[in-house]
Amino acid sequence: MELTAPRRLLMPREVAADDARYVGSYDGWVVGVTQIKVCSELGGRDYFKYFDGECFLVNAFSQRVVRLPRLCRTSYIFGHFSCKILPVINGSGDVHIKVNGLYTISPHKVVLSASPDSGSKYIVAASYASTNLALWQSGMTSWHICTDVPIDDGPNDIAFYQGKLYMFHGFIPRLLAFVLDEDDCGIVISRVEQCVTEPLLPLSMEEDGSLNCNMVVWRGNLLLVLRYYDSYFDDHKIEVEVFALDFSTNPYGLTRIHNFDGDCIFIGSGSSKSFPAGLHDGVEGDLIYFVPEYWSPCDRFVYNMRDGTMRPFSAKLLPLEGHVDDNSPVWLFPSE
Repeated sequence: MELTAPRRLLMPREVAADDARYVGSYDGWVVGVTQIKVCSELGGRDYFKYFDGECFLVNAFSQRVVRLPRLCRTSYIFGHFSCKILPVINGSGDVHIKVNGLYTISPHKVVLSASPDSGSKYIVAASYASTNLALWQSGMTSWHICTDVPIDDGPNDIAFYQGKLYMFHGFIPRLLAFVLDEDDCGIVISRVEQCVTEPLLPLSMEEDGSLNCNMVVWRGNLLLVLRYYDSYFDDHKIEVEVFALDFSTNPYGLTRIHNFDGDCIFIGSGSSKSFPAGLHDGVEGDLIYFVPEYWSPCDRFVYNMRDGTMRPFSAKLLPLEGHVDDNSPVWLFPSE
């Protein structure tokens, strides 16, 4: 299996940087992050720290750029800071929602609710530090922060689906839904609920095994794509399972998926998407294409849903211009 030969895409000069990394995509748009150097004083001596600073959206084909608020904020807006605590419905623990506060965000994945070309008021959500979320919507001058999400450190994924933001955690499988509303400050989280309580670990998993997860929308269904590893070493064995969420029950149920009716799915750190196989040369149906990502830097293979076989992913990966580690490529999906 060979995909069409890749080509390198050049970024507009205003956002091109050697230290740029790309952490998300939506259709032809990618989400970029660059670093800033901050000087601090300790013991009478200056020292420097590097933080993720600039964040931007760029259309890799039209070259249009949308700048988002900085990812590092060190001062309050006097009289405008607020914090509220929301309980997790159907689960345990609370989350803390902070508006106009201090934050340092280093996102490993950023997702959009819609394309910036759509004309709608799209939302941007960033996942960072395993248990934190950051939200932004056009018109906002800073990120709204959700901290202390009651999950352990480890693999997680976020996705928008039918007006809600979902967060799935892999070590102790848990799916949370964040209900989003708007107020005078912009986008806000009004409710958090745990959605799935069924066990997702196979009976055959080894004691030192692990689980990674991704979410993707396929034919109107929200799918959970799970990878089970029998160890943390490079020669580990992998088992792949796919489930569709059943929203007719509370908590949600799970239905095992055995094929995609000829469609295919692309899984990556910055984005995941389903496609009819005929839309792209070299793409075959009922396959899942995995590339290295933040939580699974060694995975680069194609999984066949029909017979459960795996084979190497042979396409050479060419990143966007800028410093993009080959261990975290981002899928780019031009508008259909």
